[in-house]
Amino acid sequence: MLSITQINLQKSLLFKNFSMAEFYEIGRNAKLKSVKQGQHLFREGDSGHYFYFIKSGEISLYRYSPEGDEKVFQILSEGDTLAEAVMFMQPALYPVNAKAQTDCEVVVFPQQALVNYCHNNPNFMMQIMAAMSDKLYQAINRVDQLTLKNAGQRLVSYLLELSGAQKSEWLTLPVSYSVLAGQLNITPETLSRLFKRFRQAGVISGKREIVVLLDVEAMCKLTNLPYIVANKDLTANNEALEGCCNLSLKWF
Repeated sequence: MLSITQINLQKSLLFKNFSMAEFYEIGRNAKLKSVKQGQHLFREGDSGHYFYFIKSGEISLYRYSPEGDEKVFQILSEGDTLAEAVMFMQPALYPVNAKAQTDCEVVVFPQQALVNYCHNNPNFMMQIMAAMSDKLYQAINRVDQLTLKNAGQRLVSYLLELSGAQKSEWLTLPVSYSVLAGQLNITPETLSRLFKRFRQAGVISGKREIVVLLDVEAMCKLTNLPYIVANKDLTANNEALEGCCNLSLKWF
């Protein structure tokens, strides 16, 4: 049995309210697996026998375009779970490819362990539904990004969503420019030009993977996106931003 005390599963929305006894129960048949950079956890269409918790590293979820290019949907990192929704599909088939962006360690949970635990623990079933709903909300935001009119709007929307996730105006881009460009459906050259334009306009600063949001309202105006600041109270460390792409970002 996996030594679950060595794995901080509470970083995950799925397991955040678990007691130690519950960790032992769900982890009875779990295993720790090392995944080398470039190695796949699973491929699109494979039978979904397992779901995963990322202990360390980054995993990209992608599909191939008709031209054979990788279209990245999401980059997951430490504390994230993946493929738990697949465990309840009939038939259970992975809908995307999952590839290690870096060397990773993941906790591997058998499908039946999750299904059995849900049957015996209705409260956990509600928790997993809440986690899936949160992921659905995030997916809707990503679709919203891709349906915006131009590349600048999609980049601003992405930066605002990242600010909400990292709870800071100092952002660390979790992926390379080439991967981010693919996620936003623009070319890497266009992405570089947009970052340069934003820096020259004084709405952001930083270099390469570090981005500092200096003036979000001006950044939205620069790309013709609506922006509203509500309940602003910096002295109380409680600011809510509602802006581009209908995002509601509460991060202080």
